[in-house]
Amino acid sequence: MEKKREKIKLDYKYYIFLFAFLTVFVFFICSTFSHSFAEGTNSLEQIDEHEYNMSHLDQIEEYTIKVVPQNDGTLDIIYHIRWRVLNDQKEGPLTWVKIGIPNSHVEKIVSDSAHIKDIRYYSSGGDYVRIDFLNKYLAGQSVDIDFSIHQSYMYTIDKEKNECIYNFTPGWFDEIDVDKITIYWKSKDVKMSTTQSTEGEYLVWTKSLKAGEKLSITVKYDLNTFTLDENKQATSGVNGWVVIAIVTAAIIIVLIIILLVDHFGGSYHSGSGFGGGHHMYIHHSSCARSSCACVTSCACACACAGGGRAGCSKKDFYSKKYANIKDIREALKE
Repeated sequence: MEKKREKIKLDYKYYIFLFAFLTVFVFFICSTFSHSFAEGTNSLEQIDEHEYNMSHLDQIEEYTIKVVPQNDGTLDIIYHIRWRVLNDQKEGPLTWVKIGIPNSHVEKIVSDSAHIKDIRYYSSGGDYVRIDFLNKYLAGQSVDIDFSIHQSYMYTIDKEKNECIYNFTPGWFDEIDVDKITIYWKSKDVKMSTTQSTEGEYLVWTKSLKAGEKLSITVKYDLNTFTLDENKQATSGVNGWVVIAIVTAAIIIVLIIILLVDHFGGSYHSGSGFGGGHHMYIHHSSCARSSCACVTSCACACACAGGGRAGCSKKDFYSKKYANIKDIREALKE
């Protein structure tokens, strides 16, 4: 009986320690995300160019998106990206990239660049256009990426205000600075937008973006401007902070329940359902050469889960299957 009480006491301290550790861990993660979304305090001019190039893998010199609404409310979207390689030592040369698109309802993915070997929809970890290049690009080299898509499920309908609303956030880059992003939106029949700038027949939004920053825009039309389908409205993205809050709350609630059970006479044993086995998951990937996108102006939960880096392309964790942990360890050593 004395040994049992001593065991329960030790288990109680263990859960207290686990609770404290998880709380600190979640706080650290939240702080990291918050810092990544904030603007850096130092401009590029204040940082030594060599030091900047060594700490950053790539740079987006130009990022242009042109949007032309169609009669049925779908969008033709044309992309131009000038991608510059800063470092080819960390994870190898640039061979392919992922560009975030609003959702999976994409058609007519068309390349308009002689540098592109293959282009297709890519759903690993989100909604993307994957682009494979004909050549490998080394540090100091730039490549122009030009393609277009036809995108559905982009509008929302507000019958009370008699409006058709587009909230659009182009793909952003979690680890890459964008020197200049410009969004052109055909201005015909627009009722209201979040910009006052125009260029010819287009509304214009432009700015520079630090890694992880986004540019979100809103455009509104009278409801009768297009022939709309209520069943093809955009679905709201899930705010990243909401996901973090839910996960944190769930962890805390589970730990409190366990602590209460232990404190009021419960006991922990191998048949309790906790710790009944050991599972190991190895995830080897990089977001550095990919972007995320969201159809609404939100902190979307389509976090990057891979990119055209050595961790994913050279080791080929996407297509190869490994029978056991030994094979995975051997692959990681390659």
